[in-house]
Parts: sequence; structure tokens; C-alpha cells
Amino acid sequence: MNRNGQPTAPSADGEVLRWKGRVLTAEDLRRGLNGHRELVLAPHAIITPLAQEELRTNGVAVHRQALETQTPPSARWAFAQERPHPAVRSAVQSLAREGLVLTELPAQGESTACQWARSLAEYVARGECQGGVIFCTDSGMVCCVANKVAGLRAAAVLTVAQAARAVLTLGANLFVVEMPGRTFFEVRQMLRTLCTSGEAGCPPGVACTLRELDGHAHR
Repeated sequence: MNRNGQPTAPSADGEVLRWKGRVLTAEDLRRGLNGHRELVLAPHAIITPLAQEELRTNGVAVHRQALETQTPPSARWAFAQERPHPAVRSAVQSLAREGLVLTELPAQGESTACQWARSLAEYVARGECQGGVIFCTDSGMVCCVANKVAGLRAAAVLTVAQAARAVLTLGANLFVVEMPGRTFFEVRQMLRTLCTSGEAGCPPGVACTLRELDGHAHR
């Protein structure tokens, strides 16, 4: 088992390497790649940026196993924008063409930023979606408000690596991205990483500390 609780020994089938773990790192590839030309991942596996570079360098084609069952609409990820951003809209449309459909939540509108952040956090906490991504100008304030809602684990992220790490170490279910400043490619990769990460679960050690701090036993 590796540090993520996943099997470290991939299975090989000729030139195909099959990785069954939740996260694929560059170190995993250095141990597992042996002339393989194709990599098959589990549906929700996360590839770290360094692993992606390693795959490109070695010319390895990447494929994902098909999901055995269709994800119900209520389990889809949702996103919201404080105000419209062309990069976000284009990224969401691009992912929809790949079959990754996100539910769009209302913009801030006439609400204050705090009220808007609270309503979005409560939407996620009710289980209306698997997780949410908020694009705004003040990620600190949104995270502060959202983390007051029971069951919410909000994290401010600026890069794909930060988003992947928040999934792993926190089991975050709400991600806050400061805009503008992110490119179309960054936004699309962040959304793809989160939408294919599977259901977020809070690691036992973190959950225990959170229970001690605020008493929310359901985290």
C-alpha cells in the first residue's frame, strides 16, 4: 500500500500499464513504467502535474476505465461565478463536450458576498451536489463563511496541484478560485481534476480534529 492507501503494484498487460490507485505521481511512474506505451487509469484517478509531464516525455497515451454506472444528476459537481468570466464559461463548455457536465449555481446578484457564499455552502452541505467550485475575487472571505457551515470543507486554490492536494489531504468539497488571473487551460484542468476525483471524504485524522474543534460529528 502507498501513502494514499492504494495499491502500489500496477498490473501490466504487454505495452499497457493499468493503475488502480486514487492518485498517480511521478514517482509511481518511475517505478511502474517499463517500456509501456499506454496507461489505463481508474475513472476517478488524479494525475499530479509532474506525473503528467513524465507521461508526455515518455510518449505514453492515457485512457480511463469507463464508469460502470452513470453518475446521478444529484451527484454532479456545481460551479458559481461572482461575475461572468469567459475562461470559466469556455472551460465548462469544453468539459460538457467530454461528458463532464457541471451544474451552474446563481451568481452573486443583489446578495452581499457573505450571503452568497453562505447560500452556496449550504447548497453543497445539503447534498444537492457532490462538490462545488466558486470563482470570485475574495477567496479568503468565501472560505471563512463557508467553513462555518456544518459539513463544509472549503479550500482556496489557485493551481491544479493545490486542488488535487486539497482533495487528498482535506477531502475538500468546496473549492474557491480567485478570478481573474486563471487561464482557460488552468480552469479546465482544475474542474476536470475535481469532477473526476470521486466523492470527497475527510481523512480520519482531520475529521477527528474537526470534531474536537466544533463538535460536528457528521463530518
